[in-house]
Amino acid sequence: MTTASLISLPADPLTAPLRDEPTSLVTDPLAYGYMRVPADVPDYRVRRVEEAVIRFAQSKGLYFVSFFFELDCGSREGFDELVTELVRADARHVVVPSLKHLALNELLQTAMREQLALEARAEVHAVGRRTGEALA
Repeated sequence: MTTASLISLPADPLTAPLRDEPTSLVTDPLAYGYMRVPADVPDYRVRRVEEAVIRFAQSKGLYFVSFFFELDCGSREGFDELVTELVRADARHVVVPSLKHLALNELLQTAMREQLALEARAEVHAVGRRTGEALA
């Protein structure tokens, strides 16, 4: 699976208990995360980078929804799913630990950023070089 949701919804809304407290509507712009995760990276390191991405998005006034992951070198399955979800949700923001999570090659990074801009009207926000290197 290439996505993980941080929003937990009841499995069956008909059998879920009713809540008395009001629910709030999300008014902040939606943001999704994208990460390449090598198989040999320990889970605790991945989680630290995930937390940094979420904090960064929130500091920019974005509502972080979920991550899309690439688990296999050279794969674009997660990226393609991300583009589809951005269009579906009308979201305009992608947060990455560093641009190297899009691709190591700068020309390919540019092409992927352009694809996000053209197909989903989304912009890419990079947390920073050191955060992204935590998974290298």
